[in-house]
Amino acid sequence: MLWLKAWMETRWKAAWMLFAGALFYCLVLAEARRAPTSLLAMGVLFSVLVTIFLAGTGIETTSTRPGESAKGGEGSKLFTLSLPVTRARIFYARTVIGVLEAGALLSLLAVAAWLLLPSLAGNADDALGTFAVIVSFSLAVYAISACLSTFCDEGWRIRLSVLAVAGLFVLSASHRLPPAIDALRSLVSESPLVTHRMPWDVIVAACVLAVVFFAATLMIIQKRDY
Repeated sequence: MLWLKAWMETRWKAAWMLFAGALFYCLVLAEARRAPTSLLAMGVLFSVLVTIFLAGTGIETTSTRPGESAKGGEGSKLFTLSLPVTRARIFYARTVIGVLEAGALLSLLAVAAWLLLPSLAGNADDALGTFAVIVSFSLAVYAISACLSTFCDEGWRIRLSVLAVAGLFVLSASHRLPPAIDALRSLVSESPLVTHRMPWDVIVAACVLAVVFFAATLMIIQKRDY
């Protein structure tokens, strides 16, 4: 039941992101053919938006469709908490569903980029390396946004998540982040498509950051008095 409930509460978000992804490719495809690297930068930005939009998997985020009333969301949250299961199981179910949805959408975007712009994708190893960096970075962003969902409503969660990622963009652009943790640089200017090298240090750092924030989210959910 937890899995079905999590799917019912997030399916509209996934559908909206799928529609936005199709629109995204229609708008930037012509420009990307003239400057292929622009598609890579835009793809990174869009993958971040997909992740943030689908990351509200904590107990607080319980809306079943866009624009649902706060009263309905509160009732859904209370119903979720009244189920004869631990909060940890609720968190696991909602997080796994959200990660699978985000992963499926990012995979579709990656396949679309491979088919539409084969010159940008390069060889298979470089393309898979870039996809691995995108997935690890998106997982870290997902974990941060999910942590924010434990004490912010949906609107503030999205705002703060966007501000956090924007801060990372500023630090990366000004070269104030150590190369070992600068995932944004490894996704654009130093992408495996450019350097032909797998940035394992960045991938590991992003995964560690995701684990830390997931653990913090679980601790907050278990201890907070809802």
